[in-house]
Amino acid sequence: MLRFLRKYSSSAGIKILYGVLAALFILWGVGAIGGERRQDVAVVHGQAISRRDLEQATAELTRQYEQMLRGSRSAELLRNLNLSGQALDQLIEQALLRHEAARLGIVVTDADLLDAITRMPELQQNGRFDRSRLEAILHGERVPGGFEDAIRQRILRQRLEALVTDGVGVSDGELEERYRFDHEKANLAFVRSTAADLAATITLSDEELQKYLDEHADPYRVPARVRARYVAYRPADIVSKDDEVAEYYALHKDDKFTEPEQVRARHILVKTAADAGPDAKAAARKKAEELLAKVKAGADFAALAKERSEDAGSAANGGDLGLFTRGRMTPAFEEAAFALQGGGLSDVVETPFGFHVIKVEEHRPGGVKPLETVHDEIVDTLKRERSLALARKQAEEDRRKIARGTPFAEALAGRTIEETPPFAKGAEVPGVGRVPGFAESAFALREGEVSDLIESPDAIYLLAPFAYSEAHAPPLDEVRERVTADARRERGEAAARERADKLLARAREIGLDQAAAEAGVQVEETGPFERVDSIPKIGRVADLTADAFTLTPEAPLAPKVYGTGGDAIVAALRAHTPADMAGFEDAKDKLRETLLKQKREAVLTAYLSYLMKRAQSEGALEVRADARPRG
Repeated sequence: MLRFLRKYSSSAGIKILYGVLAALFILWGVGAIGGERRQDVAVVHGQAISRRDLEQATAELTRQYEQMLRGSRSAELLRNLNLSGQALDQLIEQALLRHEAARLGIVVTDADLLDAITRMPELQQNGRFDRSRLEAILHGERVPGGFEDAIRQRILRQRLEALVTDGVGVSDGELEERYRFDHEKANLAFVRSTAADLAATITLSDEELQKYLDEHADPYRVPARVRARYVAYRPADIVSKDDEVAEYYALHKDDKFTEPEQVRARHILVKTAADAGPDAKAAARKKAEELLAKVKAGADFAALAKERSEDAGSAANGGDLGLFTRGRMTPAFEEAAFALQGGGLSDVVETPFGFHVIKVEEHRPGGVKPLETVHDEIVDTLKRERSLALARKQAEEDRRKIARGTPFAEALAGRTIEETPPFAKGAEVPGVGRVPGFAESAFALREGEVSDLIESPDAIYLLAPFAYSEAHAPPLDEVRERVTADARRERGEAAARERADKLLARAREIGLDQAAAEAGVQVEETGPFERVDSIPKIGRVADLTADAFTLTPEAPLAPKVYGTGGDAIVAALRAHTPADMAGFEDAKDKLRETLLKQKREAVLTAYLSYLMKRAQSEGALEVRADARPRG
């Protein structure tokens, strides 16, 4: 259906929206193509999910989380998120939904697909569909047809979701009940036992520190480490010769280095209906002529367009249509615009849309760009298109020398051999970064062995590991400072908990205020807060927030000790304040939208659970036992 767009796609390879659409390509992938069945990690109603599908989905999730979790602890958090398991769940969910859409006869026609694509906000320019942006995506496709398939599958999902959640609504009674629930307030009295203050008073002997280290060895364990000598074959380092640049220029002069004639114009539109009669057209023309007269009399064109133009897509920008080439506008509009020079003003121009007044801001005649103005652009292009292949060729030649028995250093003579500092498995390699396969190869090879080619977007690597050290538990002196701080913190938290437990027990007998006075500790008040708020002076403690709104004047004491940042809290109700309904009407529409979304998500989750159980009961869902790695 979009073949004609591919046929005329000649962009230089920019990949607008590729990152945005990557998630669609992965989550709505078509499964394994070819390969052996043993490579499938799951099969859902006959649809295979391959190991490659899972790896791609995991890589995309990892990229998304890395962007969200930027910081010193991001790597540690990622290891605990089991992203591979999450990715597999997503792939299974998408396969279940695809099968259900087919079962219910939900189809997406070519017309549906074209309409969805032309409405995508990412493909708009000045409020109009920009075919060049789509062409850039199609030019960058890894699999022909992948973009169309991704959009088609997204529409299928939206239609299935709409079918499943049809009829879900929110009553006014539900809205009022939820508003009262959300805006009820509680005020607590509390006593904090501060762990840090208690920890500062604790002195630990070497015997106690050693005991703590023995009992908590894993956090201090030094992981296995290795170093690596490596050569990086970087395409960016490979310089294109002038004769190559000239050859490329001559070859692509017409298709890449010839600028078409372009005009940047503003317009003011007075619309007419398609079936407008002579009187309506005459009235519209008269209005356009009046606007033209104002411009000729000195009125600011952009301000007048913003105020009077009936083209909603360009009026807000002062009628600016941006740069356009021939073939983009209706013939009458185009003929008038291209007949003007920069600063020129047209007479009233009639098109099927109505009557226009056009002002040309800039008229570029087009023509062949001189070689000197595009030299750097060609060098960059050659690097992208040829340098990676050349870098790979150099790396392969060096690898063959090593395979024939030439020592690493001799085979790579004349190249820059770099060395890493020690690094652990799974950690970022200093000087290299997170290159898939680099660290894995370093730990899999024996000292003196050389890796196969390891490719990344920026370089190709050959490496040889050395200086391997086994994982080991460090002696106390190497980690004394950390162990002391951790042991003190643990003792301080235990002491805070113990003190709070005693206070709570006494408060159950005589009340929190009297128990605190008896113990000589201070009682504080949080001040009023709602369920969605962080508790003032305490922070976000979910179980305390939940319990606070169940307390009553007759039974004000919270039922347990609450932990926050190592400290221990004993709390009691001071007062409940009913919701102030004065803001209900203003919040009603937004609250309805929120509750409706929550209800629909709950219905969809329940439906997915049903589809999963049905597939399992029918034997239509198979998942390899090793497909869900721990993490």
